[in-house]
Amino acid sequence: MTADEPLTRFVLADRPASHVLYLTLHRPSQRNAYNAMMIAELEQWLDYSEQNPEIWTVILTGSGSAFCSGADLQEAFIDGGKKVRNRCGGYNPLQHQPRRKIWIAALNGHAVGGGLEMALNCDFIVAGEQVKIALPEVTHGLLPLGGAIGQLAARLPVNIARELLLTGEAIDAPRALALGLFNQLAAHDDLKDATLALAARINRSAPLAVQACNALLKQHLCTTDDGENTQQKPPLPSTGDGEETHSLPSTGEDSQQKAPLPSADEVLRQLQQSEDYQESLRAFSERRQPQWRGR
Repeated sequence: MTADEPLTRFVLADRPASHVLYLTLHRPSQRNAYNAMMIAELEQWLDYSEQNPEIWTVILTGSGSAFCSGADLQEAFIDGGKKVRNRCGGYNPLQHQPRRKIWIAALNGHAVGGGLEMALNCDFIVAGEQVKIALPEVTHGLLPLGGAIGQLAARLPVNIARELLLTGEAIDAPRALALGLFNQLAAHDDLKDATLALAARINRSAPLAVQACNALLKQHLCTTDDGENTQQKPPLPSTGDGEETHSLPSTGEDSQQKAPLPSADEVLRQLQQSEDYQESLRAFSERRQPQWRGR
C-alpha cells in the first residue's frame, strides 16, 4: 500500500495483482450493510482508482458470509434515508457514480436489496455457487430505487423482471447465471482466483480502449436505465505529456447542460493519439505482445 491510499475502516483494500485493486466491504457482523461511513470510504477508493493510472480493474467483495445486505436500517429511516445516499444522490454506493475503470463484483455470499443493486452497477458479476440474490423491498412496503428496476428491465424479459421485483423472493446462483445476471459461478474457495482470472483477461487488452468501449456500450444501452447514468461519456486518452485529458462520465447533475456524446469514430480518433496505440503498432511490427501503459 502506498502513502496516498485512503485509510479506511469499513472498506479494506489490497493489490493482489498488477493493475488490480481488490476492495472488501467490511462490516461482517451487519452482513456488510452500508452506512454513511462505508459509502464515504468506498467513494474515497473510487476516486483513488480513477486517479491512479496503474489501476485498470477494481474487484469488490464482502467479508464473512454475505456480500452486502443493503442499507443499514438504523440509518436508512433517518431524515428520509439521506444518510445512506451517496454524494451523487444514488440509493446505493455506486449508483450514478462517474467511473472509467472496470468494476467486477465478486459475490462471496448473499446480495440483497441495495447490495444486489450495487453488484448490478458493476460491469461484471462473478458469484459463489451458494449465493442467493433478492430484492425484497416490496415486502417491506418500499421500492428498489438503487437501479434495479432499470437494470432488470434492460437485462431480462419483462415477465422475469416482474417476478423478481414484485414477489421479492430470492433466486439461487444457477438461476441467476442462466438468466444472464451473472457472468460466471465459482466454488466459494475459488471465487477470488476466478475473479482475478477474469480481471487478467480484461487487463490483457489496452486499458483506454477497454474503458472507451465500455462507456460506448453504456451510452447505447442505458437510455432508460435508472441504475446507470444515461449520459456516459467515453474516456479520452492521455496526451502522453503528463496532462490528463480523460472525460469522466457525467454524474447526472448537469442534465440541462449536457454536451453531445462523442461518436465511436470520435473516440477512435482520440485513442489513436495515445501512447498505447503507438505501442500496438510497434508490437505488431516486432511480432511481440504489447506493453500497455494506460495512456
